[in-house]
Amino acid sequence: MGRGKNKPFDNLSLSFREIWNFDRRLIFLLLADVFVSALQPFPGIIMAGRIVDQVTEGKDFTQVVLYVGMMFGMDYILTAAAAFLEKSRDYLFLRLVHKLDNDVDRKCMNMDFEKSNDPSVQERILMVSQAAHGKNFFTNLTVFFRIISQIVTLAGIMCVMTILNAWLFLVALAVLALQAVLHYLRLRHERKYTQDSIEDNRKIFYVSQMAKNISNKKDIVTFGMSSYILKKAEFFRRAMLDIEKRRLKEGGFIEMTMYSLSAAFRILAYLLIGQKAFRGDITIGEFTMGIASLINFMSASSFVTANIVTFHDNFFYIRQYKSFLNLRTKFDRKPDLLTLGAVDTRHIEIKFCNVWFRYPGSTAYVLKNINLTIKDKERLGIVGYNGAGKTSFALLLMRMYDPTEGAILLNGIDIRNIDYKEYQKIISPVYQDFSLFAFSLAENIALSEKTDPDERRRITELLTENGLGERLKKMYRGLDTPVTKTLFASGVDFSGGESQKIAVVRALYKNAPLLVLDEPTSAMDPVAEREIFRKFAEMSEGKTTILVSHRIYSTRFCDRIAVFNKGEIVEYGSFEELMEQKGQYYDFFEKQAEYFKDVV
Repeated sequence: MGRGKNKPFDNLSLSFREIWNFDRRLIFLLLADVFVSALQPFPGIIMAGRIVDQVTEGKDFTQVVLYVGMMFGMDYILTAAAAFLEKSRDYLFLRLVHKLDNDVDRKCMNMDFEKSNDPSVQERILMVSQAAHGKNFFTNLTVFFRIISQIVTLAGIMCVMTILNAWLFLVALAVLALQAVLHYLRLRHERKYTQDSIEDNRKIFYVSQMAKNISNKKDIVTFGMSSYILKKAEFFRRAMLDIEKRRLKEGGFIEMTMYSLSAAFRILAYLLIGQKAFRGDITIGEFTMGIASLINFMSASSFVTANIVTFHDNFFYIRQYKSFLNLRTKFDRKPDLLTLGAVDTRHIEIKFCNVWFRYPGSTAYVLKNINLTIKDKERLGIVGYNGAGKTSFALLLMRMYDPTEGAILLNGIDIRNIDYKEYQKIISPVYQDFSLFAFSLAENIALSEKTDPDERRRITELLTENGLGERLKKMYRGLDTPVTKTLFASGVDFSGGESQKIAVVRALYKNAPLLVLDEPTSAMDPVAEREIFRKFAEMSEGKTTILVSHRIYSTRFCDRIAVFNKGEIVEYGSFEELMEQKGQYYDFFEKQAEYFKDVV
């Protein structure tokens, strides 16, 4: 109970700590801004009344000139100071946004595949991006200090108004209370809109990127998908427009209510002050001062009531941001997890023990009671129809997902007990849906910004061994040539087969003891594919290797072959043993034999 009461103070303290640790100059800028902002309205309020009195009384024109000079002089100094503080704040704010963006990017990059593939996490990423760019620690402190400055201004204005007519003080308090309620309703309405629209925004962003992304263009053009995708985009946008319509309708009603309240207060204030001026209880100058106070009161009171609610609402996004950064993933290092120093990676044996697996959110098992041992330096082939569970098996092995039931052991150790980053070091993968990055060719293979001469020589050898030697010679900057034209107009686009060869070279360059190849030649032409598999024994020499493939002849070079069907291992053995059984593997082989009879 006590913690709930202190929550706003805890959140405010969190914002102070974050900004203090980032750049303490921001705190001093905000404090200076409180002073300047609080004083800004008063030269106009006080001096305007004095000027009017001097003019109407016609006493001393030099006094009028003095008051005018003082009013504009003080206003100029305060405005210049406010402008300086604002620009300084804006620069430091941009630095903070970059820092928060980097924090979000770092968290996303250090998030495991399973967590990243969760739609709810994707929605949280969109929400924390909003927090980074607008509803962050500095924004909240800015609002907090501005509220303080406006409260100081309000206190001074209400003193002036009370002197002119005591009833105005009570009316002003009532207006403040009603404004606070209306602003609370507005903010609650806006937050509901944000939460309701985040999924639709994600869909709109996806289809919009489809229209802009060059990698989709060939499919869109060839299959005449333009109308189809535009209809999808229109459907998602219509759903978004329905939400926007409700938001604007409800928001408009609240805004009109607030305007009506403001108008009623102004009318009442004019009457109360005007009555006293009409009776001669106050001077024309004091009446002018009262009207100036009224105008500034409406501005300051609206700011305070709106931003007290905004200030509280911002904490929702700040908490989302902090909780996202604290989101537990497999990359988080725990003290009880083992490092590779505790595992003899020179000799690797992997054992699947009663492994069952279903994807998060699904009730159907894609792997059922898998029991399999992959011995040290053994080459294991995984074959089966599409949907048989081959890729799911590889994903579990690489810890993209963890088993729903059962365990996977590395040298007798449950891989969940090994530090995630450390475990990834022993794997060199080639994915079917591999990625090339819009950086240099050398960076795509070494995954490092700088490579020394020995590393570059090794990369060149691997490219040559895998059929890219001639292509490399024709590239205008060699290994430093950018891949694709995404970032550089001078970049080079590779064919699907060439790209897949680069992915293979990347895996070989990593030189990890466990090689996982998931359909590594699916984009290659038959000649290139034959060359790759003729070198398969050499590529996998001294490594424990798992090859997932629907090309049966590729598994001819494996020591053991596992045939998957409907998530289960239905056959297991050497090539000769499976051919002798004349089961499913034999049928696969015979059906594909005419396509590769010259290879085996």
